[in-house]
Amino acid sequence: MNRTLPRAPALPHPAPGRRTPLMAALAALALLAACGGGQEDPGAAPQASDTGSRAQAQRVVAPLISDEGAPMPPVPAAVPADTGAHTRSGHYATEQQARLLEAQLGTAAIRTDTDTASDDLTAVEVAVLMVYGQQDVHGLGRDAPILVRGRDLRLAAAAANRLGEHGYTRVFLVHP
Repeated sequence: MNRTLPRAPALPHPAPGRRTPLMAALAALALLAACGGGQEDPGAAPQASDTGSRAQAQRVVAPLISDEGAPMPPVPAAVPADTGAHTRSGHYATEQQARLLEAQLGTAAIRTDTDTASDDLTAVEVAVLMVYGQQDVHGLGRDAPILVRGRDLRLAAAAANRLGEHGYTRVFLVHP
């Protein structure tokens, strides 16, 4: 059963008299975002913007899924250094990328982790069962994005690989 991901509903046009405050608020938000404050994310893709006298790097969170619905190549910071924690699919995400996807998709993104059991085998199985439960409750297909987390990235990678073996196509190992 293939289902497309839900799209955000279009915002209604404000009344003509309310456009100016709305545009002012949007401009203020854009200026605040452009100031460059806050922490840098290792999963952010650098983008250069010319300010006239010098170029400054601006950080933007790289998307996990393309507009066509295919997984994007991972940013280098998302790939675990431990090759034992690599997945067969090669889909990885930084924590910031995962949080952004969850915020955008809500319950259409499935979250699971391997920190719920005391032994390794049970941890992987519980993580897989959590995905089955969320998939069933929310009526999602095997193409729903799945974010696998865990303190032990090797266990999380094992859970991601198991989900891939069961036909899930967009499983991302979240690297803290």
